[in-house]
Order: sequence, then structure tokens, then C-alpha cells
Amino acid sequence: MKARENKTPSKTAELVAAARADHTRSAKVPVFEDRHAYAMCGRLWRTILSSRILLLLVKDGLLRSLRPILPAIFTRARFGEDCLEAAMAEGVDQYVIIGAGYDTFAFRRPDLMERLTLYELDQKATQDNKFRRMRAAGIEAPASVRYVQADLNVERLQDALAKAGFDFSRPAMVSWFGVTYYLDRDTVRDTLASIAREMAPGTTVVFDYLADAEWVPEDAQPLLTRATAFVAGRGEPWLSSFVPPDLPGILNDLGYDDIDNLEPHKVGERYFAQYPDLDYSPVIGLCRARTAR
Repeated sequence: MKARENKTPSKTAELVAAARADHTRSAKVPVFEDRHAYAMCGRLWRTILSSRILLLLVKDGLLRSLRPILPAIFTRARFGEDCLEAAMAEGVDQYVIIGAGYDTFAFRRPDLMERLTLYELDQKATQDNKFRRMRAAGIEAPASVRYVQADLNVERLQDALAKAGFDFSRPAMVSWFGVTYYLDRDTVRDTLASIAREMAPGTTVVFDYLADAEWVPEDAQPLLTRATAFVAGRGEPWLSSFVPPDLPGILNDLGYDDIDNLEPHKVGERYFAQYPDLDYSPVIGLCRARTAR
């Protein structure tokens, strides 16, 4: 989800929940399993997901331009939680999800929540809608989750966390998925720089990014063109991209010294090799970076 002022719940967050629910229900072996995602979908999406014919019509109609990159939604979730477990093994006990939308981690992973304080940041409209859906599904959030209503267009991340009791003296894991490509490059750089500068050494950030068009393989260029036009036509244009091999150098300059840059063409190699029924389009990369200790 992209952070922007909005008085209505995020449609992007709705699509993310639907994609995770569909993958969990339809994949032979899910790359990422989210049994609560269906409950986080609105009535329309639950109706679509419950009908094979309706789902096919939506995928081949409205979502035709985005369909090839939908796997990035559940793959980034798997990548993020892999990184979280690795960070927790090193003692991290604070987890921040920026633009949490209808994320289900708080009640899906009680095994990890026992050792975490979770901060979910999102705008009021989406967060209030999530609370309604949780109540309707009979889901209670653990006591260790902090829901922070914030618009990061007008409020600094650090200020939003401070009012929720975040401990800046201890390292944390920061999840920042589905956001960077909706922001200009300067804003992305400034946000990453502020995390490195103001959070404790050893803090880890995970995010996804759009590859520069010149770097995308020729056979994926039509996909990129269609997807770019799709989001722009709905008032949510992609504003930034990166040359994947350049990203580690940029992060080093910002204060990060432990980087796992999973370039778009390598994502499928790591997560889809054992799933012949799945494919990952080389358009969106994944990255984990830890601030210098």
C-alpha cells in the first residue's frame, strides 16, 4: 500500500489481501500461506474468490495487466517473514509494518508474536475498516500489537513511532512493501536514510522496488508497459525505479552494511524453483538491508 492522505480505505490494500487469499486457496503448494487473508477481504472480493468463474473473469478482465506481477505480493510477504525470523534469531524484538493494510501477521503468527512488539502503521480509514473485519471474523489482536494511525505524507515515521512507545535504543525490523514505486526517488532515499540515521544500529529494513525499464528483459517489457498504464489510469502512478545492481551501492552510502539484494530475475530462482505451476515476472526486486552496527 502506498502512504497518502485518503478518507476511504485503500483499494490497493484490498487487492493485496485478495491476492494472498487466492494464492493460499488455489496454489498446489503455497509459497506463502495466509489462512486469514480471506476474512480480511471485503464482501465483493469474498464473492469473487468463492467463484472459480468470477475469479477467472476478473483475472482475465480487470486485472489482466497486473496478473503476471501479482505473485510479487505473496512472494514479498514470504521474503519479509524469512528476514524477520533471521533478525529475531539475533535478538530483534520490535517489528514495524509501514502501510500494513489488512496484514494478518499479528494473529497468524502467535509463535513469533510471543517474542515481539508489533507496530502497524496505516491511515485511519484503512485501519478502522480492518478493525471492523477483524470483529466480524471474531479475531482479537494480541496485546503486543500497537496500531498507529499515521499519514506519512505529513508525519515523519519516527514521530509516528514515538507516540506509540517505540524504543529507538533497540534495533528493529521495518517492513516497507508495496510503497517505494509510488514515491519519487528522493523520498525513498530520504526515508531509508532517516531509518539508518535515527533508529538503533543493527535495524533491518525490507522493501520491494521496481526495476528500471532499461533493465527489464525484452520479453517482460510489454508486461511492464501494461502494468504501468494500469496503475496510472487509476490515479496511482509508479514514480520511481532502480537499476537493481546499483542498489547495494546506494544503500552503502546511506548507512547500510549488510545487504541482500534479490534482483528481479533472481526472485523466482529462490522461491519458485520447486513450484513449476508458478512464475515470477522479472519486474520487481526484493531487498533486505541492515544498518551499520
